[in-house]
Amino acid sequence: MTTLDGVIQEVGVCGPFQGLLVLATYSTIVVSASGMMLMAFGSYNPGWTCLDDVAVGGNASSLTGLSTPTPSNSTDRCTQYKGCQNVSFLPGTSTVVSEWGLVCDHKWTPSLIFTVQMVGVMLGAYLAGHLGDCAGRKASLYSMVALHGVANLVAVFSPSWEIFAAVRFFVGIGIGGMLTTSYIIPLEFMGQFWRGFVGSLPTWNIGAALFSVAVILLKDWRHLHLLNAAFSGLVFLAVFWVPESFRWLAVHSRDVKAGAVVTKIAKVNKRPLPNLELVTAIAESERRKALAENSERYTYLDLFRDTTLRKGTIVMGVVWASMATVYYGISFGVQSLSGDFYINFLILSLMELPAFLFVLPALSFLSRRWASSLHFCFVSAACFAVTAIALFLRCDGCDQATDDGNALKERLIMSLTVLAKVGTIGAWNVISLYCGELFPTAVRNLSSGYLNASARIGSMLGPVLFPKDPALLYLAMAGMGVIMAVCAWIVWLLPETKGAPLEDTIRSKKHLDLGLPRGESVSVDDAGGEALQPVLETNGTNKALIKDQYV
Repeated sequence: MTTLDGVIQEVGVCGPFQGLLVLATYSTIVVSASGMMLMAFGSYNPGWTCLDDVAVGGNASSLTGLSTPTPSNSTDRCTQYKGCQNVSFLPGTSTVVSEWGLVCDHKWTPSLIFTVQMVGVMLGAYLAGHLGDCAGRKASLYSMVALHGVANLVAVFSPSWEIFAAVRFFVGIGIGGMLTTSYIIPLEFMGQFWRGFVGSLPTWNIGAALFSVAVILLKDWRHLHLLNAAFSGLVFLAVFWVPESFRWLAVHSRDVKAGAVVTKIAKVNKRPLPNLELVTAIAESERRKALAENSERYTYLDLFRDTTLRKGTIVMGVVWASMATVYYGISFGVQSLSGDFYINFLILSLMELPAFLFVLPALSFLSRRWASSLHFCFVSAACFAVTAIALFLRCDGCDQATDDGNALKERLIMSLTVLAKVGTIGAWNVISLYCGELFPTAVRNLSSGYLNASARIGSMLGPVLFPKDPALLYLAMAGMGVIMAVCAWIVWLLPETKGAPLEDTIRSKKHLDLGLPRGESVSVDDAGGEALQPVLETNGTNKALIKDQYV
């Protein structure tokens, strides 16, 4: 037990403690998925009916399908909408669009609300990155869970779409904060193999699938907000059991609390209690290595100062933005696909679950780079296949309702679009684990905040890239294919992390500044030996051997 990874080995890398911790923290991801995807339903237009005689000279006009009007009659329909004094959206579905009549001149409003939400998600990721590394992972995560629950409850009482958009901004902050920290906490309590297993769990997919079922059952945006608020409150109760990351406590001089957490892990896992003096000595050695960088407080700029970190930061930033572009482009472009909205929404959500079947073997038998690259190639191939089908299986003069060729085309496009989304969510699971191993503990939460903020840029671009007009679908899919092909290439610029222990500090400098006279310093090796010396003498351990193993 000469490193923090060694401490975890002593008290159990995968036991009841880790199982409960994953259940508690990953449930916040389920909440995040539901909160994030709500606007995919909220922006749906169920269609409307004019109940007076103004629109068509004495007869009520049933004008449905305004969510995807054909170019030839969209102007006429909007003219009829403006001339109708008594508009009634079709019963059975209540969305943000039907609540405030966001069609025609206001059809841009749902996209604006979504953009406002994503700006909130970006800010939440930024804030949680700082908060997680300054105040602790636990404080960061559960403050965001509380904010998410309160904001969802407040949203129910929104009197206008402007107020609703403002509330969705705070919902976004909570989502961004939860996504930033929820993956980090269990990662820092596990060994190498189990990090790969847990990283492949389809938690987000489960959240999206459950939300799609809730949409079909409730079909009301207010009821969905209430459900999110209630689930957030339930998830928040875990705050009374989930401990702070002992790695964070150790690096931030909270030795007593770090020892208490390690003791708690050992008791829950029914393992022998560790030597707390040795744990304290290891923690002190970690802090001395942190001092080698002349900084105990990190900012986002530190992600770009070290050469190795800078490369990983830039490459992963591009990758996360690209994955979000494809994922949210498909998720929010479901109205552009043929068929029933609710069925398509359910299929696109449920079919994310099989991604788990491919992710776990990939993480177990392949390197992180190979696993990532193969997933990106798969998505790219699916996107290019949609482009080819859309271009070469056209039947412009055919009856869309009866033509077998167009029916086959629509089924192929839907199937390949589903595969593209499945591959993207699988790639995201692999990349999330890869990033957790790539960045050291000192800036791991900051890196998660930065990457989630980068993803929000892509999430805002995705719905814009995915066209409302199905005839232009091939352009969007071709662009997404190119983006994924680029990601498949650039991940090879990064170092491999499989099989390597988690780094805890940025090892960019060779010496420590320990308050010695100007011009004098002590090396990391010496500092590590001095930190461990009292315990080594007590336990009779060979100092040189410990130094070699640890440093």
